[in-house]
Amino acid sequence: MKKLLLSIAVASVLLGSCKSKLEKKDQTLGEMQDDAGNSESYVPVLKTASETPVYKKINDTVEMHLNIYNPDKLKKKDPVPVIIYFFGGAFIHGSPAQYEQHCKYFASRGIVAITADYRVISRNKGNAINCIVDAKSAVRYVREHAKELNIDPNKVIVGGGSAGAFLALTCAIDDTKWQDPADNAAISAKPNAMVLLNPVVNSMEHKFRIVKFKDDEKAPDSESHAGAVNPLTHITSSMPPAIVFHGTADKISGYTFVKQFCDDYTKAGNRIDLHTYEGMKHGFTSMKFMDGKYYKESLKLTDEFLKSLGYLEGNPTVQ
Repeated sequence: MKKLLLSIAVASVLLGSCKSKLEKKDQTLGEMQDDAGNSESYVPVLKTASETPVYKKINDTVEMHLNIYNPDKLKKKDPVPVIIYFFGGAFIHGSPAQYEQHCKYFASRGIVAITADYRVISRNKGNAINCIVDAKSAVRYVREHAKELNIDPNKVIVGGGSAGAFLALTCAIDDTKWQDPADNAAISAKPNAMVLLNPVVNSMEHKFRIVKFKDDEKAPDSESHAGAVNPLTHITSSMPPAIVFHGTADKISGYTFVKQFCDDYTKAGNRIDLHTYEGMKHGFTSMKFMDGKYYKESLKLTDEFLKSLGYLEGNPTVQ
């Protein structure tokens, strides 16, 4: 009898835990905006960065920074490629520190590396459209300041994980609607290559994702906003070459949709290198997972991918 009661108690705890997670996914926009999340781990300006310029101000008060890592032997006469990372965090939270080590690595390989800050729902009380707008502003800033940053504006790599990978994809979509009116639209936000870790490719996949694109709490449950910025349905020819890392057990960004995206991307005449990992869940490429096993592997394969494009020289130095 005691064993039965213990089993029931354990089951209740597990069910309660699962229910709370599902409820968190189904938050309203207002609840997301009030979500404290992991605010303590938010670091907008990294001390290890070579420079941290402000690429835009929101209402003349909130500053959005780029954390730039320069190669040790940067020759001002020879512009180099640049990689810009956007952190993940479901559009709700996250920190540029997420890609600090990636940036250090690629700076050591001779290119400029940047981990960018951008508005998120919890800190800035907006929606996911703000994330897209800021990502495009960041890419435009880098291209506009190519000379002083000593980067080649025709070799701009954009990457990230989860929601950050989604932002990279939206930069690759040619549109005039989802951008900051203050941006110089004559400067392209389209990357020349992409690095996508556990990418969200379908903004219509889950209800809790669709609601993030609502303008406000009273907006109808229409799918117009999420549908208008959905990478899965906006694939065209002449999109940048990309490398993708994804696990088959990923429920945040379903593998079925990622596989469909990659197949359609190829059919449109674009290059996309998909690296599939059986049984791996969302975020498996993080440094903390399995002592960084897949972090290192994905870094090495990304290095080789960029070398194949002529953006890097020599062999990967991943330890």
